[in-house]
Amino acid sequence: MSSDREIELKFLVPHASRKALVAEMARASASLERRTLAAMYLDTPDRRLASEGIAWRLRREGRRWVQTLKAARANALERFEHEVLRPDASTDASLHAGTPVGDRLLKILRKAEAAGEFAGVRYRTEVRRTLRRVRTRGAVVEVAFDEGRIIAGPRPGPEETAAGPPEAPLRLCEIEFELVSGSPLAMLELAERWRKRFGLILDPRTKAERGDRLADGLRFPAVRKGRSPAYPGDAAVLDAFCAVLDECLDQIGRNAIGLVDGDPELRVEHVHQMRVGIRRLRSGLRSFRGWVPAPPPPLVDGLRALFDTLGLSRDADVLDAGVAAALAEAGAPPLEARAVGTPAPDPREAVASAAVQQLMLAWLSWRVGLVEETLPGDAAPDTAVADCKPFPLQAERRLRRWHRAIADAAKAFDSLDDTALHALRKRIKRQRYAAEFFAPVLKAGALARYLKRLAGVQDRMGELNDLVVARERYQAMVADDPAAWFALGWLAARIAELKGLARPELERLARTQPAARSQSSIR
Repeated sequence: MSSDREIELKFLVPHASRKALVAEMARASASLERRTLAAMYLDTPDRRLASEGIAWRLRREGRRWVQTLKAARANALERFEHEVLRPDASTDASLHAGTPVGDRLLKILRKAEAAGEFAGVRYRTEVRRTLRRVRTRGAVVEVAFDEGRIIAGPRPGPEETAAGPPEAPLRLCEIEFELVSGSPLAMLELAERWRKRFGLILDPRTKAERGDRLADGLRFPAVRKGRSPAYPGDAAVLDAFCAVLDECLDQIGRNAIGLVDGDPELRVEHVHQMRVGIRRLRSGLRSFRGWVPAPPPPLVDGLRALFDTLGLSRDADVLDAGVAAALAEAGAPPLEARAVGTPAPDPREAVASAAVQQLMLAWLSWRVGLVEETLPGDAAPDTAVADCKPFPLQAERRLRRWHRAIADAAKAFDSLDDTALHALRKRIKRQRYAAEFFAPVLKAGALARYLKRLAGVQDRMGELNDLVVARERYQAMVADDPAAWFALGWLAARIAELKGLARPELERLARTQPAARSQSSIR
């Protein structure tokens, strides 16, 4: 029994929807199947497999044992999977040899054993699974409703039990849609219907990821920061664009589940990184504009609205936690008035809303449609632009053109008003993200120098923008509380100070040339 690819999508099931979902699963008595699954996930004590994105498990399914190797692939739907039957609860890594991930597994285990590290059970799962096969237009989909728990460590023996209580298990209540045959788009359409009906929450985490964190005593999703997209230097422009999309959507999705099912103390950082992911995605669309299909306008508009909604929450956090603390340290009198305007929404409720969940699934569907025969929307790439010159050359020219706009604004820095400063800040962010997106086809050394300059100026301009936003909030308080004048005076001085620091950094950036094409991309 073997396979090397699975296409699936997972959702968190809200407690209020459980009863209705159980009833819906029971409707299909002909294809209904119930299983009790007990799995052991193996890794070395220093997490060598998890750090490589590999999950290796042995699972008892009724009377049989199945050994499975899994690994993430680039996009949110696809995963490598290779399964073999076992006669008992023993493992044999060599049975995965000959597959790309299996060969990596064997290499990792050999190195670990040479260092005295041996694979053992790191965490376990106990799951009651209800399976139902659904035939929909264009696909056959297996719907799996899982309830159970994740348990850190192997089954405790007498010595472990005496050592103290183990980490409390994590409860599971989730539903998966796995493509058996047909179109991934058809599977996504089915998932959207179920999402809408039962209020499901998109969840990119695997059981292996959650178990690995639990084994380290971490019960909540990690804050997901941006990473460089990976694609070969000779990749076609559409393949490069898909890699950028996958990276940005993953950052957005993982911080979204962090807001919905995460640690409240990390809320501010999840909001920030989700906004960063949205900004990177919008920058990616701009970076590849004219070379690849454009998404339908409702997807872009929805993304912009979500960004603005989360921005209200972040502005409030900056004012309450950042500027207010600095003012208190500077001796500012306490304020009695509250800022007027739109109250900051609860970011958890916003992300869990039907509108945002529909938007996130729609973006995944559009991404899948890029490699299908039919593209959603009516936008097609400008082939006259995309085909006449190689992608690396186009990327280099675009970076240089955008850099000239930044350099021109830097020359007029002292005369820029708040609106122009905000526009310059956005240009710098877009340039940094574009350089990161084009990195595989650019010279690494020159790119690193350029990115370092961009990052420094971006941080400075971001701090300046936070103070400008705070100034607007405190100006709204002056009529009701004269103590706000102290804040405005402090902010004016701090803004002037930061502008003085930003000016030479911008001048150095303006003199730095964007990275050129790498030799491999030229060939």
